[in-house]
Amino acid sequence: MAGSRPSVRQIKDVFYETRVLMGREYTVRRFAKEVLGGVIDPVMLSYIEKGKRFPSEALVRRLAAIRGQDPHELLALLWRDRMLHAFGKELRRVLAAPRAVEGVSDAELAVRVSQAIAALPDDGSWISLAKWRKGFAAAARRRKQAQSPRASATGVEAKVESLLRERGIVEVRGQRVRRIARHYVAQDREEQVALAMEFCTLFAKALLDKLVLAGQNTGTYLRNHFLHIESSRMEEFRQRLDHALRTLAEEFAADQSPDTRFFNVLVAATAI
Repeated sequence: MAGSRPSVRQIKDVFYETRVLMGREYTVRRFAKEVLGGVIDPVMLSYIEKGKRFPSEALVRRLAAIRGQDPHELLALLWRDRMLHAFGKELRRVLAAPRAVEGVSDAELAVRVSQAIAALPDDGSWISLAKWRKGFAAAARRRKQAQSPRASATGVEAKVESLLRERGIVEVRGQRVRRIARHYVAQDREEQVALAMEFCTLFAKALLDKLVLAGQNTGTYLRNHFLHIESSRMEEFRQRLDHALRTLAEEFAADQSPDTRFFNVLVAATAI
């Protein structure tokens, strides 16, 4: 399946998007006063748009009313962002790991890795190196860089490309590239943090989709099963589960188009 993975949407993006779509004349100060009714200081609103502060639930409900949107959809984003923020802080404390790339969040780096892998054909066919780089860099460039200081996109993309080549995920010959493996395995603490943040993002979204947005067609599937398995057959179970998932993925995978949606599958089976 060729194509790039969409960026993770956060509550800060909704605030910024709403203001910008109203027109250039709506500065942070004017938006805070005229649209949000003066219930928030412009400086605090600026912090929210940059992801440096979280809005209150009351403010999110007010924004939803302005957008004519179900408030639970935006509240789910807020709650997920809070969960990820708390999880990320605790995870970095436990692992005592610095961020993998200066100025880039762990979750964002994990998204870039996934984008790079997803931008290559599943069948291992060759594509031009320029097309691949453009594919997984496009989503990052669409985000407004002025919102917060961060490492240059070129530096982050070079880091991701280097990691995938070192790990044998991609093969580069001249100006062509292809995928030669499916899975990126984190090897050091920094990469473990990045991938853990991605997994947490997926689970938090799935959980909130089912609990908060249960009546809406979010496209999320969430199920759990309890069973006893003989210890001698645990490895067989994992292998067959992996085979079943691979078979389904290969059967349903399609090239990116207006008729497709990006579907990210996270499976966890753990002994208690």
